[in-house]
Amino acid sequence: MIGVSAGRLRSYLRAGVLTPERGTRGELRFSFQDLLLLRKAEGLVRERIPPHSVRRALQKLRARLPSERPLTGVQLAAEGRSVVVHEDGARWQVESGQVLLAFDGGAAAAAEGDPPVDMLRKLDAATPEAGAARPASRTEYRADVHPELVPASLDEIYEVACALDDTDPVNAEAGYREVLDQNPDHADAHINLGRILHERGELGPAEGHYQRALAVRPHDPTATFNIGVVLEDQGRHNEALDAYRRAIAADPRNADAHYNAARLYDQLGDYGAALRHLRICRDLARHER
Repeated sequence: MIGVSAGRLRSYLRAGVLTPERGTRGELRFSFQDLLLLRKAEGLVRERIPPHSVRRALQKLRARLPSERPLTGVQLAAEGRSVVVHEDGARWQVESGQVLLAFDGGAAAAAEGDPPVDMLRKLDAATPEAGAARPASRTEYRADVHPELVPASLDEIYEVACALDDTDPVNAEAGYREVLDQNPDHADAHINLGRILHERGELGPAEGHYQRALAVRPHDPTATFNIGVVLEDQGRHNEALDAYRRAIAADPRNADAHYNAARLYDQLGDYGAALRHLRICRDLARHER
């Protein structure tokens, strides 16, 4: 109805900005308010706000608003690459909570966004000269220009990228790519980079990174499950079902894999298999409580 991809819908569900109920067969039932919110979110994406930024903004806005106030009651707009709330004649940025003032100039600069973080660490408390240009991420490091800096280790770059994963996916992506430049067989970096691309809607490249992770770790449960999701998002349901079966073999307690497999079995008309996996999913959910 609204044109939201299955992958993007899942990302909104994981962020907790939607409040669907479960039907008797475990299916998700969305309210009219949910549909209005999805339409508003897709409108922001069409205004060239990255989907992950829209999701994060809605998540932060949900945390700030009183529980009884729906997100659909808030007027949202896109300014540059930021989501802005218009309320009582004022404007404030959802990500930072800062009130925006209408000064001339500066808007174009703000729309450009901050430069990527530089994956360097200090040897001591010394700082570069004031006003010195800040090198962009993945720029070649030159010790003669910055003798007080040394490149971060591979593990440090990966840890920084993981720390940025939820709050700054652009720089997290830069970190994972830096790791893979140094070690193309880093399975975890492939999985995490694949997930960022997957949530952005770049399904082919995401699948490629999941496959690279599986080439390094053939039975990795996370990569196997993610392969199933990205295949399903591409409409390749038989391949996705096979991936979910492999994910369950790797981790029989993966409730999401059981649930997704049940849905696909149901679509294929194998109701016995669908019911069996739904029961397992239900039992696992009860045990987690």
